Amino acid sequence: MIFFVAPAELMWGITEYLEQSGGALCRRLMTISYDDLIADRQLSLGTYVFAAIDQLTPTEIDIASSCCAELTRASPEIQLLNRPTEALSRYQLLETCFMRRRNAFRVLRASEFHRCRHFPVFVRPEREHTGSLTPLLHNRQQLALALGRLLLWGYRLRDLMIVEYCHTADSAGIFRLYCAAVVGDRIIPQALVHNRNWVTKWAGRVLDADTASEQLAYVEDNPHAEWLRETFALAKTGYGLINYGMQHGVPQVWEINTNPTIVRRTGAPSTMTAEQWRMVAPAQDGFLERFRAAWQAIDTEIDPQRKACIEVTRGQQRRLQVERRLRLRLQARRTAISYAGHTPMWFLRRFRAWTSAERIDNTR
Repeated sequence: MIFFVAPAELMWGITEYLEQSGGALCRRLMTISYDDLIADRQLSLGTYVFAAIDQLTPTEIDIASSCCAELTRASPEIQLLNRPTEALSRYQLLETCFMRRRNAFRVLRASEFHRCRHFPVFVRPEREHTGSLTPLLHNRQQLALALGRLLLWGYRLRDLMIVEYCHTADSAGIFRLYCAAVVGDRIIPQALVHNRNWVTKWAGRVLDADTASEQLAYVEDNPHAEWLRETFALAKTGYGLINYGMQHGVPQVWEINTNPTIVRRTGAPSTMTAEQWRMVAPAQDGFLERFRAAWQAIDTEIDPQRKACIEVTRGQQRRLQVERRLRLRLQARRTAISYAGHTPMWFLRRFRAWTSAERIDNTR
């Protein structure tokens, strides 16, 4: 039996996968939230995958660490993926890759902005997966203003990091975002996204017969398997999805997500046409088949009726409630400020554009 452990509110990624594409795993894979752990105080023996490591509260990390210790004590045959106190955070991973000359760019904590020497840079959250919060910033003044703006918008300095920009576009100006998963000891390439923008989201994406063919070749050939294996081992990550690029033929790590989205969320609007879905279907189907086989490979024959007990103190329960309220309060504050600021900012941009057009017309 395989047990997938994550906060309840972050469980949707794996549950959507099981409902849409992982039906064959439903009898092998069970999800467990931290509320379940506190309520049951017992762990069925089996393979354990600890997910969303970078988004856990300190108390959730303590509880997960206790689970790892008790499971290891109960049976040496148990496989534990992503031990919470060992897996590297995004900042730790990028800093380690730079120090070992695996990455050409460095990362700083936002509180160290005065140490920033190489520009351009951008700012992103350390523990969230929202991508860059700023455009490229070309000097320290722009950086300081951007950080001040983010503080006003509800972010805490301790939650932000500064990343040096690493240019990875080819001679035609196309950026490539490579994505690959790890499950146990198996590396499974997932996707190759081509984009005209350095932020490789949907805007600017290039998807045609040629790029779809290149993506399929990447998924089937797994050309960076050895480098990926080394990087996941360095990050002490046994389950997750890595995003990376290539600069002059050398891979550059962007991040590892230990709670990745595997399939599009039910009801979410599609960013691709039916024809584009048909073009990427062979690569997606190949990934899903290998991904499912990798999960099956980490299953264990240990009897799940055997149990290990954990202790969760009243103090831990109280701290966990406080930490969760803080997390929700910070999220709600950013959301409220975002909504409040959207309309006036939109109006000001439109007004500025309108007045500029009026001045031009008046000079004719």
